[in-house]
Amino acid sequence: MADSEAVRSRRKRAHAAGDHSLCRNCAALKLAAPPADSSPVADPMAEMRLLAGRVVAAHEKDPGNANLAREARMTLQALMGPGEAVDGDLAEMFAAFRR
Repeated sequence: MADSEAVRSRRKRAHAAGDHSLCRNCAALKLAAPPADSSPVADPMAEMRLLAGRVVAAHEKDPGNANLAREARMTLQALMGPGEAVDGDLAEMFAAFRR
């Protein structure tokens, strides 16, 4: 059954505004989909360290962004783990946040 004119108009307005939740076959949906042949990460801790570095660098560029601050904190806490000692690089990142 075809969509009504109201549904099509709503979908078109949402798409133009950047909301692709109503899209059926949109290039943005194809870009957001993960690759079908994605393989598991070989070294998850190395990936977390890289992620932490990128998030901290982004937070340094935009220190007022609360979302970046929260992500940086959560990523660094995930790296630290429960009861683990903080290594030198991680200690430097924590010290940068305390300034």
